[in-house]
Amino acid sequence: MTINTMGMIRVSAALLLAALTASCSKDDILRPDTPDVIKPENLETPEGLTALYAGAVSDLVVAVTGGTGTSIFSGLFTDELMHASTPPAVREWDLRGVLTTNSVATGGGVPGGPYLALHRARTALEFAAKKFPATDVRAGELYALSALSYILFGELFCSGTPVSEREPFELGTPLTTTQLFGRAIDRLNSAAGPAGSDARIGNLVAVLRGRALLNQGQFAQAGTAVASVPTSFSYDFIHSPPPGRQTNQIQLTTASDIYSVPDREGTNGLPFASAADPRIPVTATGASRNDGVTPMVVQKKYPSIDSPVPMVTGIEARLIQAEAALQANDVDVWLGRLNAARATVAALGALTDPGTQTAREDLMFRERAFWMYLTSHRLGDLRRLVRQYNRTKESVYPTGAYHKQGLTRGTQATLIVPQPEENNSNYTPTNCTVQTP
Repeated sequence: MTINTMGMIRVSAALLLAALTASCSKDDILRPDTPDVIKPENLETPEGLTALYAGAVSDLVVAVTGGTGTSIFSGLFTDELMHASTPPAVREWDLRGVLTTNSVATGGGVPGGPYLALHRARTALEFAAKKFPATDVRAGELYALSALSYILFGELFCSGTPVSEREPFELGTPLTTTQLFGRAIDRLNSAAGPAGSDARIGNLVAVLRGRALLNQGQFAQAGTAVASVPTSFSYDFIHSPPPGRQTNQIQLTTASDIYSVPDREGTNGLPFASAADPRIPVTATGASRNDGVTPMVVQKKYPSIDSPVPMVTGIEARLIQAEAALQANDVDVWLGRLNAARATVAALGALTDPGTQTAREDLMFRERAFWMYLTSHRLGDLRRLVRQYNRTKESVYPTGAYHKQGLTRGTQATLIVPQPEENNSNYTPTNCTVQTP
C-alpha cells in the first residue's frame, strides 16, 4: 500500500485550521501573548499586588535618586552639589533662581522633574496601598513611603504646594508646609496597623514620624517616636545595573563630571570636599571635563551604579534624639546621642561640647549634613534653621557670587511648583511662597 504523506499533511493542516477557527476569533489569533503585562482586572491577584507594590516603590526611588530626582536637584539648590556642566536649565537650580518654565522642572517625559516625579510616586503608593488587605505588611510599607513623599514635599517645596488625587481624580488645593507634614502623620497612622510586629517597617514608620514631628517643631515627641529604633537600622533604596531606571543616578552623574562636591559653597556652605570625613569620601580630578572650569571633586559615598541609598536610618533616629535633647537644654544627652552615632564609624572620633548654644546648633546641623549627604535632607534642614532657630535666610543658604560666568546667586528658599500646575484651576503661582523658608 502506498501512503500519500503529503495528502495526510494537507488533511491534518485543514483539520487544525478548522479547529482553531472554531475555538477563537481572528483577533485572538493575531493578538500576541504579553505574559509580563497584568490586566486591570487582575490587579488584586497575588501577582497583580506584587507588581503594584514593586512599581509604586520603584516610582519613589526614581523620584528621589533618579537623574532628575530630589536628591540631585535639592543638592544643587543647597551646598551639597555644584554644577560642573553647561546646560543653563540645570544651572538655575545651583543659582537658587529656578523659573517655573524651567525645562527640568516641567519634565517633558516620564518620570518628569522632581515635582512631577514625586507626585507620580505619591499617587502610585497610595493607589497600591489601598489594594492590599489591611493586615498585609506591604500596605504598611506603602503608606509609610507615601508619608515620606509628603515629608519631601513639605521639606523641599514651597508652602502652597497643591496635592491632587488620582483615584478618584480630583484637582488639589494648595497645602501649607504645616499641612503637608500633617498629611504625612496621617499616612503614618495608616501605616502603623498593617506594619504590625514587622520590625523593619515599624522602624521605618518610627523614624519618619520623628522626622515629620521634628519639622513641626514637636521636638520632645519626635525624640520619643524614635527611641526604640536601633542605631544599626537602615531602610535603603536599592539599585542595580541598567536599564537606567534601576541605576543609582547620583553616582552616574557625579562620576560623569556633571556635578561636583563643593567646598564651603556660597560662603555658608559646609566643607564637604575638604573635610576628609569618612562619611563623604571624595576624589579630586582637576577641572570638569564638561565645562573646563569647575573644580571636579567626585563623591564616593555611592561608588557604583548599584550602590544603595540609605534613606531612613537608625543614625537619623539618634540625630533626632540629639536635637530633642538640645531643645530641652540637656547638653550631656545631646552630645551622647551624637557620639553614639559616630561610634558606628571607627575613623570618627568623639565630639566635645563647643560651649555655646549657637555652636552646638551649628555642630548638630553639620553632623546631620555629613551623615545624610545626598539623601534629600539638607534643604529641609536649611529651612528649619530659619524657621525654628531664627537664623537669617542668607546666613544659611549658599549666597553671593557664583563660581563661574560672573553670575550671582538668587534668593529662592524652596523649590518651585512648575508652570504645568497652573492648569489646576485651584492653584495660582502666588500660592507658592518660594522666597520664604
